Amino acid sequence: MSLQDVEQRLGPFRIGGQDFAVVLHLKRSTRAQADRSEEAALSALEIQDASGASLYREIFSYALEAGTFSDSCAASAQLLNGGAATGLLISIGCLPSAPRSGNVWELFGLMNGKLIRFGRPFTTDGDFLGLIPIPPRKIGRATLFLPDVMQFRVWAGNFQVTVPLHVDWMQGRLMPGQRCFEQTGHGLRESGCEVPVEAERVPSDQELTFVRLFTEASEGMGIPRHVVLRKDSQVEILGAKIKTSWDQSRDVILFGVDDQDPWLKVRIDGQEGWIHTQEDFNAIGLPQTG
Repeated sequence: MSLQDVEQRLGPFRIGGQDFAVVLHLKRSTRAQADRSEEAALSALEIQDASGASLYREIFSYALEAGTFSDSCAASAQLLNGGAATGLLISIGCLPSAPRSGNVWELFGLMNGKLIRFGRPFTTDGDFLGLIPIPPRKIGRATLFLPDVMQFRVWAGNFQVTVPLHVDWMQGRLMPGQRCFEQTGHGLRESGCEVPVEAERVPSDQELTFVRLFTEASEGMGIPRHVVLRKDSQVEILGAKIKTSWDQSRDVILFGVDDQDPWLKVRIDGQEGWIHTQEDFNAIGLPQTG
């Protein structure tokens, strides 16, 4: 079966007074063409300037089986309008993929008038939600340029949380967006940060159970209350406290939730507190999946 070369142009994207286009080079089977199907596989991605000169190019693999693509990638692009700069976000998704695995993103911006990629590609078990622009601040005669915030909805094993990443347009880099610390008898140590949470409960069939409800998101802070949980109890999920993981040991940076000890803030029949063990997550109807 023969393949047809197809080109798709995205843009133009205006960044710092310059126009750029993202060109997707696709392979399309003759069967898809005959069936008027949109099925195609990404073979290359290119970023061009206004003159058509190629500034960046990336090659992708694909595979055909029984006339259809068994392995293929697709890509999209969007502008990110920050508080002090504008960037280009490329999103790449490939099939087959693991459950809940997210796309791979690449962020581009201007440095000294040239379009560059900000570090390595990055990925997480979740979705990109959007960019929160942070306007520059005036301090006397000086101007302080603060990082913008990219937000991602990330799977934490039992629920989804919003994880921020910082974009430093001035330095051309991407960084974890939150690190929180707490005071201990041995000085400061890194603790979790409170983040928004999304969860879908599957209430237990048990008529009666209980959870350990902590006043603070720490086992060392007081004795937990044993709160009875009935089948008809009112359970509200208020927030989460997590540590962000940041793995730079591979070609693609993997970030997400450190799964060692996530905490969940809940209100059960009017009683508010924190839970964090798998047993207590199960009790309120949040079994571990993914």
